[in-house]
Amino acid sequence: MTIQAVVDWQRVPLLLTMKHVREVTGLSKAKTYELAHSPGFPLVRFGRVMRVPREAFLRWLDEQTGVGEERA
Repeated sequence: MTIQAVVDWQRVPLLLTMKHVREVTGLSKAKTYELAHSPGFPLVRFGRVMRVPREAFLRWLDEQTGVGEERA
């Protein structure tokens, strides 16, 4: 199951892989890793492994698009 096919975000893992982020954003692998290293991106490291908390990613997306302001 790819992320793009998921309608219910509660079914998505709590910690997203970089592949999940690529699927959601539609970015290339290189651009996804560039994004992961940008200031403010909600990245968590476990040694060399990078994960993105689902809820923090959704908040970050809202902030980038201004959607959170519309919901308030």
